[in-house]
Amino acid sequence: MTARRLPAALAVAAVLVFSGCTATTPADQAAPTGTAEPSTSIAALPVESVADIGEARLAEDLIPPTNRWYSGLVFGAQPQPVYPFPLAFAADDDAFTVDLPAVTATEKTIAASFGAGLRIGLDADRFAAVRADPVSVTLRWWSGDDPIGDVTIAEGSPVVGFTAARESTLVPAAPLRSAGDDVWTATADDTAFGVVARGARWDGKALTVPEGGHAQWFAIPEDSDVSAWAEALDAPVDGVHVETGAASASTRLTYTGTDSTVLVPFPTQAGAGSDCDLGTFATAYGEADACRGTELAWTVPETSPRAAFDLGAIDDETRAAIAAQAAADLDATPPLPADTYYGGKALARLAALLTLARDLGDTALADRAAVRLWTELAPWAEADGCRERDSRCFVYDDALRTVVGKTPTFGSEEGNDHHFHYGYFLTAAAALVAAQPEKADALATVMDILAADIAAGAAEEALPRLRVFDPYRGHSWASGLSPFADGNNQESSSEAVAAWNGLALWAEIRGDDGLAHTARWLLSAEVAAARALWLEPDSDTLAEGFDHPVVSLTWGGKRDYATWFSPEPSAILGIQVLPLTPVALDYLAQDPGRVARNVADAGPQAFSGPLGEYVLMYSALGGAAPHAAATEALAALPADGLDDGNSKAVMMAWLAAIEASPGR
Repeated sequence: MTARRLPAALAVAAVLVFSGCTATTPADQAAPTGTAEPSTSIAALPVESVADIGEARLAEDLIPPTNRWYSGLVFGAQPQPVYPFPLAFAADDDAFTVDLPAVTATEKTIAASFGAGLRIGLDADRFAAVRADPVSVTLRWWSGDDPIGDVTIAEGSPVVGFTAARESTLVPAAPLRSAGDDVWTATADDTAFGVVARGARWDGKALTVPEGGHAQWFAIPEDSDVSAWAEALDAPVDGVHVETGAASASTRLTYTGTDSTVLVPFPTQAGAGSDCDLGTFATAYGEADACRGTELAWTVPETSPRAAFDLGAIDDETRAAIAAQAAADLDATPPLPADTYYGGKALARLAALLTLARDLGDTALADRAAVRLWTELAPWAEADGCRERDSRCFVYDDALRTVVGKTPTFGSEEGNDHHFHYGYFLTAAAALVAAQPEKADALATVMDILAADIAAGAAEEALPRLRVFDPYRGHSWASGLSPFADGNNQESSSEAVAAWNGLALWAEIRGDDGLAHTARWLLSAEVAAARALWLEPDSDTLAEGFDHPVVSLTWGGKRDYATWFSPEPSAILGIQVLPLTPVALDYLAQDPGRVARNVADAGPQAFSGPLGEYVLMYSALGGAAPHAAATEALAALPADGLDDGNSKAVMMAWLAAIEASPGR
């Protein structure tokens, strides 16, 4: 396809505060106070529509919302159910459905998938998303060219609010029963629902809402009642404003458009709400309380980015052995792959060898590693590269508004896994510039664009802000188009952590304080979620019948002990810990007992199955005896046959850093 350029005005912008936007009123693109305007531009890349996404149910001027919890509503031939926690929701051309999914569990799955729910029919023939932010989305229904009304759904809002563009007739699939003035109840799918609609009329078959009026639908917790909810509800929510704090790793969500509503903190965000006396929902993620208010706010422990292991206390013999192995690993490095995932992993592997050589004080080895890394990374950093070749280069897809590396992998042309892929590139670039600052200018244009694609966004809405990150749940979503009935998903929590660590390292190298602030917030939040949802979930959040201490695939509507690529327990645990960077040493080492339990759950093939060497490295965090066993096993491990993102030298450094860490 012919490549073309984007107007030069589309400049990258880092942000700290995010708010909703409409199709006609763009979000504020101003950088935060005290941050410099970036100097790079998306216009440097060739423009090419790579993915064929078909007709999206999306207002013309709205950024395509890839990697959102609600992406399945927008993309694909048929809209998919989505999960505005704690509800499930579905949209059709002439209806929407509100559901409170029942929770079921097997040995390997906890599911709360969309069911029948309460369907509300509309006199309409199509719908589309007309406003969106990272936490909420507004859908509009039309009959012909005439708008019928809008529905806003938001994570943490257990209320689905319809606002009528004209006098509108809503037909619920179950009859309404009066529960007071302008308040009704209905029972569907064994669930009690309520609706508050001021000034509406119920005639026994349909609810007529006046022009500009509202009808707010909700599921009623078994330990609450409709009158308490009706009292708590003012106007419907129309968006969610996000404020972040990197220094304190804090998040504040303000639900706009209303002076009073009901909110449900995600179960891992302890104390995020107040006045939580409106009942409790059973969910796939544990019990969730319903609270009065318009804000949710919480703080997680701060995680600082790290580039290197602390090897200052290791002895000379160990230092020499690691250096010798690093030299051998560098010499044995094959030609690097041409796609952004495996190629990115291989670049990060070289970067780890470079950083390790510098930490060991081996100048000659560091120089050789830097030369190899630059040789491999330089083609990717050529902004015009895709005018010359079909691999090792990036283009801007102006249809999906995303940056795509040619030779796509794992659906990256549709937005899949961009933070995983580009986090590796940013890590590699930061390591090279740390060693050779003169390379910064040559790398900056493309690396800044990759940072913009996954987090910072770009001016004039060329790229969205926080493309992959969900501020409400505190973690990322990996699927670009999310064509799944269980919502969006993320498998490798550890690669998400590594991505934000790489973003933070690059921001620091670039002196971009605004991006560094955002990256540190992302890193801290993702670390907290990785522990609470994937690697160390509290037993209270795991349904009875689920028989594993680890959840390896997190969805909007379910939790799986599984992977996309292998059923082996070593792969299920290994994908949650790779690439085992220095920052991983900080957050994975906090509970040695849980490490030992997770490794034991992986069974007798934990170290010999797929990704087994990562499980071996992880096991060393379980105490002195597992560390000694891992050290002995590593000595007998051949350097070849490892995962392509790993090296024996880094494995040795990992074990040495654990041994030298304070308190051992």
